[in-house]
Amino acid sequence: MVDLKPRCGLPIKFDPATMQVSFGKEIDDPLCGTRELDALRPLLLDPDASGPECLYWMYRYLFAKGDRPLLLGKHRLRYDMSCFVSGKLGREYMKTSGHYHPPVFEYGGIGYPEVYEIEHGEALFLMQRVDDFRAGPDEVKVLDVIALRAGPGDKAIMPPDYGHVTVIVGDEPLVMTNWVSDDFSSYYGSTEACRGFAYYVVDEGGEPQFVPNKTYKRGVPEIRYARPKEVPELGLTRDKPMYLACKENPHLFAFLNRPWDFEQLMWQGLYIEEER
Repeated sequence: MVDLKPRCGLPIKFDPATMQVSFGKEIDDPLCGTRELDALRPLLLDPDASGPECLYWMYRYLFAKGDRPLLLGKHRLRYDMSCFVSGKLGREYMKTSGHYHPPVFEYGGIGYPEVYEIEHGEALFLMQRVDDFRAGPDEVKVLDVIALRAGPGDKAIMPPDYGHVTVIVGDEPLVMTNWVSDDFSSYYGSTEACRGFAYYVVDEGGEPQFVPNKTYKRGVPEIRYARPKEVPELGLTRDKPMYLACKENPHLFAFLNRPWDFEQLMWQGLYIEEER
């Protein structure tokens, strides 16, 4: 069992061999769900690829006892954890289904952001901005694509108006946590209609390579590459688990509910590298 407490700040243990998670008695029971391979098939480069029946486990509303009234009740923030098997689905690295966040309509339409922390393993976040996140493959125009690779201890911001999919690129299972506003539900419909995001991430000699998704009839732009950066002003530093950072200073995570006030700071969390 791997002790995740040094990374996430909560008494949680994880067994990479069995994907079993053990929560300490100080934690309230979270809501649990799974994602099955058959549900992901419409989004794969090879829909007939073989793989394990269950691909990942989701634990939502994960709080230490006594923290829910402040963090969820007062600040409307939800903390989740997800555990993903590693491996390939055909040529493609294991991934999530991907989704978009809706805009906060009453404040000019900027979308809700999200922030992830890697507890175990390695992730590649593929983010894309489109002209209409509800449009299908014939109409939608992909305006920007960013690939961000993150490892243990990294905090990865998904900026407003960017849909995102998580790709498991390491040899180990991936465990990650996230803080997100509890004021909205994610949107998945157009991702399924487009058979995934703008690029598929495939294994080419042990390294991730990007294959354009030809379902997007208007084409896809070149990828911009990024790496995560600390943003102390948002409570995001490598030396403190973001659960504890939010518990101690929940006002620092107001960007998740009021993104229009923090857009510049959020973009400081993504260091955009030179084009490869």
